[in-house]
Amino acid sequence: MTMKYDLRPEFQKYSWIYLPTQPWMLKAANALMPVIQHGRKLDACLQSRKIKIGECSADLIWPISGRKDALLIYYHGGAFLMKAAAYHKDLAQTYALRTNCTVLFVDYRLAPDHKFPVPVKDCFRAYSWALKNLSFERMAIGGDSAGADLAMSVMLLAKKNRMRMPDGQMLIYPGCAGDPATESMRRYTDTPLWNSILNRKALALYGVEKDYQNPLFRPILTGCFFGFPKAYIETAEFDCLHDAGVQIAERYRKDRIPVIRNDTKRTMHGYDIAEKSPYVQKQVNKRIRFLNEIFKEAD
Repeated sequence: MTMKYDLRPEFQKYSWIYLPTQPWMLKAANALMPVIQHGRKLDACLQSRKIKIGECSADLIWPISGRKDALLIYYHGGAFLMKAAAYHKDLAQTYALRTNCTVLFVDYRLAPDHKFPVPVKDCFRAYSWALKNLSFERMAIGGDSAGADLAMSVMLLAKKNRMRMPDGQMLIYPGCAGDPATESMRRYTDTPLWNSILNRKALALYGVEKDYQNPLFRPILTGCFFGFPKAYIETAEFDCLHDAGVQIAERYRKDRIPVIRNDTKRTMHGYDIAEKSPYVQKQVNKRIRFLNEIFKEAD
């Protein structure tokens, strides 16, 4: 197969994969996910427990000898439709180990059975639960793809309700519900794993037409982000969401929010799936460095 896009060699083996958007395929894929994807075993230096928060659940992961003053709340990607993949859970362990923090990894309910605003409500409920039940001085919020959008929606609700805001935000290829008219949306209609055609189908399963003008559905519509914390935003080169990530960074800067933007090269959406790739590990190192900077003030 000739590659249309100049992806790094370690990503090319995923070029045949396209995430499903048909409801029957989604049900099958989500049912099989725990069977076919196990991820790595829980590290011996970590502890974990499953908790119930309202109608959803979450994994609480923390280092046995870790700090008690730093928390990362993380929302996984999957187009609002898919359960967390093995590499999402592996990364949650990595973040806990290498920042020595507690990670609240949220398993929110999914569309199309649970359309907008259910996933947003689940994620906000988990955030509220953390504020009430976990002890910490410094807190970061993060997510990838749809999870990054959900993290932004949670911050909008926290700001509206005058709740404690995170000290930092880590958004990995955000913008599933971004501007549909960007150049990258127009250009990347057939990229591996994810593209603008699949994105449009996913949003149609996630919400109805009137939702598209709601900032909790599409955070980029927010009038002002002032009050949001320092941000790390990572984009992929061959990704229909690339320009949405750039737009978010530009809006943040306009609203006087410090931003670190990491534009990765020769990558596609979801490239974290290649966990052992030296290039992926290099990007993970940048995320770890950002989180440690956010958490260091608790020392």
